[in-house]
Amino acid sequence: MLNQCCKIAFVAALFLLNTAAAQDSLRTEKFNELATRVQKMMRSKDNSLEHLTVVHRQLSEYADVNPALFKEISDKRLRYSLSERIRYIKMRSRGYDLQQALVSMAILENEKPDNIEVQKLSIKTKRKAHNVLLKNITESRVGYTIEPSISYYTLGKKPSEFAFFNAPDTLYNGDKAKITQNLMFSLAGYKTFNLRPSKKIGNRQFYTYSQAGLKVDYFNGMLIPQLSAIFTQTSGIDIGYAFNFSNPQIPDVNFYSINIAAYYPINQVSIGLNARILSDFSDHHFLHYGITAKYNLKLGKKVTNEALKKIKADIQNVNVSPLK
Repeated sequence: MLNQCCKIAFVAALFLLNTAAAQDSLRTEKFNELATRVQKMMRSKDNSLEHLTVVHRQLSEYADVNPALFKEISDKRLRYSLSERIRYIKMRSRGYDLQQALVSMAILENEKPDNIEVQKLSIKTKRKAHNVLLKNITESRVGYTIEPSISYYTLGKKPSEFAFFNAPDTLYNGDKAKITQNLMFSLAGYKTFNLRPSKKIGNRQFYTYSQAGLKVDYFNGMLIPQLSAIFTQTSGIDIGYAFNFSNPQIPDVNFYSINIAAYYPINQVSIGLNARILSDFSDHHFLHYGITAKYNLKLGKKVTNEALKKIKADIQNVNVSPLK
């Protein structure tokens, strides 16, 4: 009887040991599976942090299988989550989605008030919001522009010799002159009109307008004052008179000048293509053309202190609203 009981106890103990070993094996397998999933998710950007949190929570149920590895993965997840949240805020800020950027920033700042990286991001995000809202106001009040520019032009060619950016040798006054590219420097001042909103990206409102004013070019020994007009910041015409001081091609001959241009505005800078006709309405007619880069300095009514205070309050209260 005693021997029978010992046999039963031995079998039961062996069964329990096998069951425990099997359970340990299953827990180890599950831990390794979940650990691999978490690590794989953290190897790439733009993964769902909510999904990552769920999988990590499942992994925590098996943390006792390998506490050291679990701690390593948990620390890495915290760093990854912070990095992804910072990247999200920067992305929203770059896209002018100021409301979402400031809301996310406020939550992150509340969770990690002592983190230096978070503090720096908070300053940068709020400054970006302030600058965007301020620019919305200033650009809605643009009354004048000053526009210095630099152009890369061909020298004059007779219209009959025109070939785009192909410059053959030509005889002027019996002398052979090589047609080459050269620089032109310009300064213009304009009065704006027909100012109106154009596209809007997030909380950033863009405006377009037309312009009329005066422009002065200096090119290859010629000073060219002109009446200038630009329509919707994209197409323009300049009409003026070229005073020839030291042009080596045509000495002592002044010209009437007509220039047409097409511009592509990019914030404060515009890139353009130009073609100019110079003529004395007698014996000399020339064409030259080139590319232009100009800076648009916008001037208008000063922003009031009340508007500045409203911008500051809206950012502080995370309440970005259109400002006029």
